[in-house]
Amino acid sequence: MQSKNKDGKMAEQGKHDHDHQHGDDKDAGRHDHSHGQHRAHDHSDHGHSHDHEHYHDRGHSHEHGHSHGHDHKTRFHDPAHAAEFDRRSTMEGIRGSLTTKMIETLALSGNEWVLDVATGTGRVARPVSKHMKAGHIVGIDQALAMLDVGHQHQEPISSYSQSAGAADALPLKSNSFDRAFVSFSLHHFGNPTGVVKEVMRVLKGGGRFVVLDPIIEEAKDAVDAALEVKINQVFRRTHGPEFRFHTASSIQRLLSKAGYRIPRTNILSYSFNQEGMDGIPTGRHWLEAALELEKEAPELAQRMKKNYFTWHAHDDHAHVKGSFSYALITGVKPE
Repeated sequence: MQSKNKDGKMAEQGKHDHDHQHGDDKDAGRHDHSHGQHRAHDHSDHGHSHDHEHYHDRGHSHEHGHSHGHDHKTRFHDPAHAAEFDRRSTMEGIRGSLTTKMIETLALSGNEWVLDVATGTGRVARPVSKHMKAGHIVGIDQALAMLDVGHQHQEPISSYSQSAGAADALPLKSNSFDRAFVSFSLHHFGNPTGVVKEVMRVLKGGGRFVVLDPIIEEAKDAVDAALEVKINQVFRRTHGPEFRFHTASSIQRLLSKAGYRIPRTNILSYSFNQEGMDGIPTGRHWLEAALELEKEAPELAQRMKKNYFTWHAHDDHAHVKGSFSYALITGVKPE
């Protein structure tokens, strides 16, 4: 995750990719340690990544302990918010890094028909479209304001089209897509079960569905469970009543119950150490929850510091240090 170090540079620190594969995936067993450099807001980013891939016998079920769905008619249906969201959702920093990883996971040849569920303004679909040759991307979203902003502020791309529609009632033919993805949006869906079933319906046999979403820690005790409730309460004030963070295992269960085979699960953890939450997706809402807990529930505040990040408020700013995790999970429709 992007963080500002003492020299004023942005650093992508402590990125961990825990990659679990099952079945016939032939690239299992890779253990990579890589360093890279990126450019974001005129600062140098120094990436550090670890890919940990673990093996399990065929058929072994494995779970980790550790949208914009826009189904609710709140801020995502407001043109002003949609424009602000599009402005902030650049493909630089952590969002761009995660999107690149997701595109790699889609394993595109360039000839596929691809579905972007909850496409929003098309910020993620557009870099995916660069990998298209004869293929096409269809973006679906229920929030017309988001689609309108996408049309107004971004250049049209021949391999990408948008349509209005609900994620759990897709206006699409069955067995018509080779790939599908939902990025940074699963937590917005009020009916995630309906969404993954609908994606299953429109995918062809053997089609791949990739889910990329921020996740929270698995609750290990009553304090963790209470903290999860509080975090979701704070986010629902601005994101709507259907908002709910998932865990990696809850996403796996969601896909498994819908009938998907899950050959790969990646857990991507990004560390940060900086002034304020700029550059961290939904960071300001996390800080809002932390400051409330500090006043109202000291025990939960201490657990927040242990599980996620510490903060030191001064004037109208706060120095934050910690890490957030994202799940990148692949589901495959049976042939």
